[in-house]
Amino acid sequence: MITIFDVDGVLIDVSKSYHYSIKDTVDYFSKKDNNLKDLLDIKLTFGINNDWDASLSGILYSLSGLDLKTFKEIFKPYSTRLEDFYRFAKDYNIKLPDYKELVEYFEDRYKTHRDKEQLIIPHHILSKVREKSDIMGVITGRPYPDLDYTFKMFDLYKYFDLIITEDDIPQPNLRKPSSYPLRLFFKKFNYKNPTFYIGDTIADYLMVYNYNKEEGKNVEFILFENTYNQNLPSKIKVNNPDKLIEVLK
Repeated sequence: MITIFDVDGVLIDVSKSYHYSIKDTVDYFSKKDNNLKDLLDIKLTFGINNDWDASLSGILYSLSGLDLKTFKEIFKPYSTRLEDFYRFAKDYNIKLPDYKELVEYFEDRYKTHRDKEQLIIPHHILSKVREKSDIMGVITGRPYPDLDYTFKMFDLYKYFDLIITEDDIPQPNLRKPSSYPLRLFFKKFNYKNPTFYIGDTIADYLMVYNYNKEEGKNVEFILFENTYNQNLPSKIKVNNPDKLIEVLK
């Protein structure tokens, strides 16, 4: 059995780290006090897996002057590619920060919040999954330095054979929901049944869907449920770590 985990929202609760960093970044570049709930609504509505990009979409919303519903309707055709975010800005006369500057600011803010993170799946559950798995891995949109800090803080490296981060993805269009991260994983290890990917977003689901469709495989997607994702079209859903063990049995 191969078991692959997402990190944010599955292994680690980032509601007080990455989510706060999104708001800090949007507030800084928009020079406004923005509603975090609205910013998360945009991120989750459009399945924006990368939080740098989620911050950029939040800046677009904040500076557009539109109400949330209208913004989402107008932004939808621009929402799938990073270059389209900048096209939206040009079309609606919005000045966006340089992407590199945004990333640097976001990462600085994340460093002030990262110690607030909490482990979602406890060690005794991870140990059981490790016992059952021939291969255990991670595919995450986190940059490696962020993951390294958190994995050392919670002593998580010992469970995993392979970890794929943002730093392994050569260009933005190959991030989730592209199948590329899974294809990269199976360049290191041969695919075998059963293989499970545990994620919590539409981008996670679509990465698995796209990989299966393109490669003719059968990676099973397990949705780790939360308040925001219960409508995702997943056959297998769990809402706590104990349920995960039941499913993997």
